[in-house]
Parts: sequence; structure tokens; C-alpha cells
Amino acid sequence: MRVLMVYASWFGHNREVARIIADRLSPYASHVICAPVTSVTASDTIGCDMLVLGSFTHAHHASWRMRHLVATIPERRLKRMAIAVFGTQTVDERPSGIDDLVNALAERGARLVVPPLRVILPAPDFVPWSKITSAERAKIDAFVQALVHQLETELIGR
Repeated sequence: MRVLMVYASWFGHNREVARIIADRLSPYASHVICAPVTSVTASDTIGCDMLVLGSFTHAHHASWRMRHLVATIPERRLKRMAIAVFGTQTVDERPSGIDDLVNALAERGARLVVPPLRVILPAPDFVPWSKITSAERAKIDAFVQALVHQLETELIGR
């Protein structure tokens, strides 16, 4: 199983969450790539079994680069991959960048294999993030376990 983890991060929050997720998925996948959205194109998704997208929230929207990536991946490829979404925001307010990303994927016919992960940052969100709270770490752990279950289910089905 090949996993592509793509994140958009202004202050490093999503990069940190993406790296945690990627590290924990590595023992269960043959290949895990974790990269910023600025270095990923639609062609990088060729051959991927799972696509995990992470974005910040800015004015209730996801990163425009992330939305552009979703818009340029062929629909047939989106429908073949297992897709998951995570993101950071300062309060559990909706709509958020996560909702924006979920809607962009749904418009392309893609469905999520697990519910989105919403990581709530302590305000103000622009300060360097030195520690993930235990509550947020537990949410990340549950998200990873759901992804691992999905990977194992896919492997059994092959």
C-alpha cells in the first residue's frame, strides 16, 4: 500500500500533525510519502492507494493550493484511492478549512474512508506550537488507528 500525505502549513502545525500520522502509518504501508502541498502535483498521486490531505483554516477555507490539487486530480483516480482529511483550527467552528476540503472532494465524487480529524489549536494559532495537548493527541491517535484499520481492510481485500 502506498500512502501520500499532503499538508498545507503556515506555521508548522499541520506539518507536525502530518509527520506524526505518517510516522505511525509507516509500519502498515509499503511506502509513505509526507510532503507539503507546494511540492506535490496531481501526477504524484499516480499509484497511490491512500491520499491523506491536511490543511489549515483561513477565513473558513482550506489552502487554495490544496483546493487546486484536489481540482486537478482526475476523478477516476480520486474514486480509486482511500481518502482522509485532517486540519487545524483555533476553535471547533464550522464551516472550516476541513469542511471546505471535504466539500471540494465530494464535488469531485470522492468519499472519505474515515471522518475528518479536527485538531484544535490554542489561540492565538500563529504562535509556534511547542506541545500537542493530550486531548488533541488522543484525537490524532484515534484517526491513525482508523486509517490503519482501513489499510488492513484494503490489504485483506486484495
